[in-house]
Amino acid sequence: MRRKILGYIAIVWLVIVIVLSVFAPLFSRFDPLQPVGPPLSLPNRQWIFGTDALGRDLWTRLLYGGRMSLGAALSSASISILLGILVGVLSATLPRWMDRLIMWLSNALLSIPGLLLAMILVAGLGPGLSTVVLAVGISGVPGFARISRSIFIQTRSQKYIQTAYALGGDSFWSIRFHLLPNAATQLLSFGTVQVAWAFLGITTLTFLGLAGDPSTPEWGSMLNAGRLHLIGYPHLAILSGLTITATIMSIHNLGTWWAQLSDPMQRES
Repeated sequence: MRRKILGYIAIVWLVIVIVLSVFAPLFSRFDPLQPVGPPLSLPNRQWIFGTDALGRDLWTRLLYGGRMSLGAALSSASISILLGILVGVLSATLPRWMDRLIMWLSNALLSIPGLLLAMILVAGLGPGLSTVVLAVGISGVPGFARISRSIFIQTRSQKYIQTAYALGGDSFWSIRFHLLPNAATQLLSFGTVQVAWAFLGITTLTFLGLAGDPSTPEWGSMLNAGRLHLIGYPHLAILSGLTITATIMSIHNLGTWWAQLSDPMQRES
């Protein structure tokens, strides 16, 4: 019951964030890049969350920042998931020596923390939001590849898969019509966790200033900017920090709830 309640709360929060971010112009008349009043104004009727150090409306920047953060996280997670599934299915279906080689490379990359690997990639490719998206996406591939490989091996061991091979089905046919459809539920559950990890990675790297232009409305960059005024104007950092935390927790709880719903053994717990 507790997991179910957290799942509903996560859905409500994510729907609110997505709607506000996608339709940001409908909820604010200000430009997120242009000053609208005196710098560091406290929340008031005109600016409900006040203004930042450059006089820009904080509510507006939170709305447009959601577009950047969520879009970047989904893009990074898509890279990790698609490449991870490709590597995982190849590892699960290719000859054993190829499987060992692929897993050896994955383990070698997993020995490097994901954020550190992403920072190394950004350092090599140069700062910028697109580079951060690519770096976070690539750094998540080894972990998701191992997860998907385990799922595919477990699925391939089922009797109906063995029957399909016995009836003459080739590997591509079995992957397309048996492995991928039957592993989709588990992959989707782990995919939501991957989105949460990508969101954390994106906001962490942008907080460190690796996204390039600091004026771009993005939650990690806004948290970094608010950190400079934490004593006198703590709401600048608290708002973006709470938004990031609530979004990551909601995505994670949604993935956990989905995993519970897809597992008959845990559905009633």
